Amino acid sequence: MTEKVHVHIITPNTSAGFRDDTPLHRAVGDLCRLSSSFLDKGPASVESAVDEVLAGPGTIDAAVRAEKCGADAIVIDCMLDPALDAVREAVSIPVIGAGSAGFAAAASFGQFCVVAALCRQAPMFEDLVMRNGLSDKLTSVKGIEVPVLELEQDREGTTAKTIAACKAAMDEGANAVVFGCTGMLGFAEPVAEALGVRPERITDPLPNAVKVALAAVEQGFEILPAPERKPVQGYEAWADLHALMLPES
Repeated sequence: MTEKVHVHIITPNTSAGFRDDTPLHRAVGDLCRLSSSFLDKGPASVESAVDEVLAGPGTIDAAVRAEKCGADAIVIDCMLDPALDAVREAVSIPVIGAGSAGFAAAASFGQFCVVAALCRQAPMFEDLVMRNGLSDKLTSVKGIEVPVLELEQDREGTTAKTIAACKAAMDEGANAVVFGCTGMLGFAEPVAEALGVRPERITDPLPNAVKVALAAVEQGFEILPAPERKPVQGYEAWADLHALMLPES
């Protein structure tokens, strides 16, 4: 029997267990081998530019460790894609950002909306969508005003707010929606049912990113040039890797 592709999911925060991952395993568990890690150092959640920067070093370190442990691909489990380009430089396996993969999935249906956790994240998502070349397809960014770490505290209430935001987006002309937080894992099915739309038009970004990672392994991918080798203090996995490649003095 062919061994399943090993996809490692890096959640770039320190809040292990902040959501129920059952919907992820139900969606992709038979397709691949999944492993996951959180950060030892970094933000409790990623909701701002400051959080993105604080999450970066630990995310790079976790990716290097995952490749050393045999991962075939990596998914960065955050819609803001923290350290995505840096991680792609640091490893030689596919690295998929939930954000960029999610935007592409939603944009395949034409006009789309991002339904995020917080309204104040709109400029960040507009910028990220622009960097992915999809600004002409973005209708709006809508926040449900529930912080990331509170999404599961009242799942019924949060789902209701998400349904309302998605309905408003589609009433305004969006053909599809992508959730602006991977913490909304499992919300797509009830949203699609409530709105009477095909499930594919509501992108649940984490399962989608895992599927994109599998396709990258199977179809090939581009490896970015490795960064220049230099001494690094801390972040042991990355420091050890660089030390092996430094010229002898």
